[in-house]
Amino acid sequence: MRKLDKNAVFNIAIKSILFITASAGCFCLLKLLLGIPVIISAVISVIFALLLVLLFSFLLRYTSFYFGYYSFVSAFLHKDRYGNVFCPCCNKYFSHFHDEQYYSDDKHFNPSMFRKSRQDVICDFCRSAPRHRIIAEWAEQNIEILKRSRILYFAPELSMMLWFRRHNINVKTADLFDRRAELKLDLTALDIPDSSVDIVFCNHVLEHVDDYLQALSELHRVIRKDGMLVISFPIDSGSDHIRQEPTASAEERIRLYGQYDHLRIFGKDSRDMLENAGFEVSTIDIGNMPENIVPEDGPSDFDSNMVFVCVRK
Repeated sequence: MRKLDKNAVFNIAIKSILFITASAGCFCLLKLLLGIPVIISAVISVIFALLLVLLFSFLLRYTSFYFGYYSFVSAFLHKDRYGNVFCPCCNKYFSHFHDEQYYSDDKHFNPSMFRKSRQDVICDFCRSAPRHRIIAEWAEQNIEILKRSRILYFAPELSMMLWFRRHNINVKTADLFDRRAELKLDLTALDIPDSSVDIVFCNHVLEHVDDYLQALSELHRVIRKDGMLVISFPIDSGSDHIRQEPTASAEERIRLYGQYDHLRIFGKDSRDMLENAGFEVSTIDIGNMPENIVPEDGPSDFDSNMVFVCVRK
């Protein structure tokens, strides 16, 4: 579904250079310095280089090296200083944002929940959607608060990790399944002391957990008094209340909630839900945000891109 973009081409080039450099260096060491026969030196060199490339791929896919690597890559790709659109996450301009064509993948998504919304809203480098860029713009406005806060970020996305790294803001990442995260945490049973975190970011995570009310209770517990929860999740603007069916199959979840791994879709009473969980709730005002970050609905009908800023009572 995703095109072979500059990132992919750059990664192929890096792996090729790594392979050639490692195999040549190993061959020179074995043959020229140690006097090992040519064929044996060549075979060992190729095996060594392949193992090094595999290690690089493993680190990139399964560890937080992924975020550091793309912070490095960002200095070499997409250097345009001007363009029609701007991504505050990776700090890059483009002629346009990318259409990820979710509506063409009916094995994972419900096309009918994507075709009514604007599709050309995905950053071509860091894959940010409008909600990420909205959060990044809000973070820019609150950067001094963030710099002195203990921050926990659930389900870390490349887009926001690039923003935090660029501003030298420390953030702990957490996820139950993603091995790139620093902490393995279940959102419904957090192994964290009470009131130990100043700010939690939770961007489109609540729709994936088994018990969303327990998750909100746990978030309330670990955030200090007057600390903040910055949270967003899929909202059906045509539904007054949350919709969920615990026994729904993956196929039924696609039809009901738009995506195979969504367990529910939230409704217009979402603010009340957050207030009942013990927070004072406001939303990020996108009215004064730059138009070139495309702070609007999309790429799906349930991506209202409403981001709540919740202060713990």
